[in-house]
Amino acid sequence: MNFSALILCFIINIIICFGIPIGYLIYLIAAKRRGLKSFFTGALVFLISQVFFRLPILKYILPKMDWYSTMTVFYPIIYCIFLGITAGLFEEIGRFLGFKLALKKKRSWFDGLSFGIGHGGIEAMIVSGVSSIQNLVILISLNKGSYDAGKHGISEAFKAVTSMNVLLGGIERIFAILIHVGLSILILYGINQRKKIYLGLSILIHGVVDSIGAIIVTLGFGIYVAELWIGICAVVLLIFSIKIKNKFEGDVSKNEKII
Repeated sequence: MNFSALILCFIINIIICFGIPIGYLIYLIAAKRRGLKSFFTGALVFLISQVFFRLPILKYILPKMDWYSTMTVFYPIIYCIFLGITAGLFEEIGRFLGFKLALKKKRSWFDGLSFGIGHGGIEAMIVSGVSSIQNLVILISLNKGSYDAGKHGISEAFKAVTSMNVLLGGIERIFAILIHVGLSILILYGINQRKKIYLGLSILIHGVVDSIGAIIVTLGFGIYVAELWIGICAVVLLIFSIKIKNKFEGDVSKNEKII
């Protein structure tokens, strides 16, 4: 086990998962840019839609239903699609309601960017950042010989982990944040245009991205192929986010202060 390489990769993951959202938040405060409310609303929408609603339903309610248990065991592809579509439904409807209810006067491209970084940033901290900190602490303890690996049964698990596998976790969070930014801007653009078709489109995109990523792994193509897919989707949505900026009317200038 290469302790040094694994420790370095976990540190990089932590920097990515916490550095991007916290760094952006510091930028908003230091530069006195509007976007703080959009940033925190995006983070809150993720917590409500995923942490407080979808994940508890998947963990505690649906497993008690026969059809769900059957699907998870005998129909893995359908299960992947189910997970992807439900993620899209909960998060994109949450995103839509966040803009409609909490950000009625925050409808610029920059608000979409801030919302997406807040949404993807809190997800990065919860999904990958916290676990990276826990794993880093255990690895440092193992390296110093102060952790009873045999007692806790984790030594073999770490032996199966490569540095690249760990680093992919941080890279995936970058891709995920870019995807959240693109979908936030897409939702906001649809609201500005008063066309709910963009809500449906965002749900579809989110569902397809997540479903295909999970299906790739389930079919045995490996995590690298799955991350390549997520990366391609992230780049496409990044290009979309940049291209559509000029279509937002009343966008704030880069020197506008918080009101």
